[in-house]
Amino acid sequence: MIRLARFVLPLVVASTLLLLSSCSSSKDAVQVPVWVTERPINPSYYIGIATVSKFEYPYNAMDVARENALNSLAREIRVQVSSTSVLSTLQVNHWIDENFASTITSTVAEDLEGYTLADSFETESEVHVYYKLSKATYASIIAERKRVALGHAYGHYLDAGRFLSEGSIPRAIERYLMGLDAMSHYLGEENPYTGEDGVEFKLDRALLNGISDGIAKLEISSDLEVVNVLLENRYAETVKVFVRYNGELVGGVPLSYKYSRGIIPISGTTSSSGDGAANIVIKDFDPGTVHSEITVEVDVLSLLKVLKPLSPLKPLVEHLNATPLILPIELEAPKIRVTGNEKLFGKKARNKTLIPAIKAALIESGVEVVDGSHPDALTLRVQADTRIGGEGRGFYTAYLNATLSLKDSNGTLVMQKTLDNVKGVQTERKRAGEEAYKKASKQIKNRFIELFVESLYE
Repeated sequence: MIRLARFVLPLVVASTLLLLSSCSSSKDAVQVPVWVTERPINPSYYIGIATVSKFEYPYNAMDVARENALNSLAREIRVQVSSTSVLSTLQVNHWIDENFASTITSTVAEDLEGYTLADSFETESEVHVYYKLSKATYASIIAERKRVALGHAYGHYLDAGRFLSEGSIPRAIERYLMGLDAMSHYLGEENPYTGEDGVEFKLDRALLNGISDGIAKLEISSDLEVVNVLLENRYAETVKVFVRYNGELVGGVPLSYKYSRGIIPISGTTSSSGDGAANIVIKDFDPGTVHSEITVEVDVLSLLKVLKPLSPLKPLVEHLNATPLILPIELEAPKIRVTGNEKLFGKKARNKTLIPAIKAALIESGVEVVDGSHPDALTLRVQADTRIGGEGRGFYTAYLNATLSLKDSNGTLVMQKTLDNVKGVQTERKRAGEEAYKKASKQIKNRFIELFVESLYE
């Protein structure tokens, strides 16, 4: 019996110690929350959960986990909101379809509020964060935001109507734009609004109609049917246009214009003054240009400057426009009569070389070369002569000097160009002079006359 007790007693003690150790281990073991391994399903809440490795983010794992959990929460809202939203009737070329989703995507994460930290959990290697947001709370927040936004939009709508009645059309259009911009986050929804008169109407549609009608009813006109650009004005002309709205002249309307000056198109901007007029100077035409046209239209991009940065409205509004004004431009071809004297060493040359070359080069540059039967033509008088520059080893050197004087029909000097010391070398004196004329003719055909004609357009 004593022997049995000696055997059993140590066994009981050991078992007791083992049991106590097991209980202590159970108490020290950390229970992993169910949400870490199994995503909760709660139809009343939006849920965002994220797990981040401490090895990957040793210093800020908790911050990264919180940010990722909020992004997860935002993604769930995006999916559910975009799948249940009813697109409004404000659709222009599928603009709403393409932009509504992107607007939701870019703003949900930034505008989150009302969420709570449901739980967080850490192990030696990971951080887990769990956020939730009551759908009822979120719906209430969104409804209040929308109420405020539509209130601002309606305020702009009223301002626009007042400016419209005062005839300040550009400011009215700007207010319509600002109103639609204020409620741009809700253009994917139905937006009925009850105005001060108690009548319910679709605010977004009313604002868009105000923009499109305001722009479309702007009429640009001119007293000219054709813009005639004349040499006597050095190929510069002022085109005067008028802007009207419902027949009344309107000031402050931004305008853009463009015209081809030959090879390179020219564009610019201006605006109508208080009397509804705008003056556009067209110039710098390329030599030889005979026909062109100018297009003047409302500068819609200038109106869009009132929109907030990165506003989603720009793709919608930039395609709206009034009917542009298009006027043909007719440029008067320069009419030039070429005359003059060509001499060899002071004596009249038997055959003219320089004057025919000048006529050919002028024609190639778009000039109409005429005879004396055109009293209004310009007259280009050529005076050319050669002189001996030297003689030696059986060769003669001759130098040609020429003066080209262009005068108008009244005899007033328009411009004057010179050819200086064009060199000719030959074995005979006369042939040296003729060689100088040939070289001068080549200069004429290259850039001399081209530059001469260009100066007419400056």
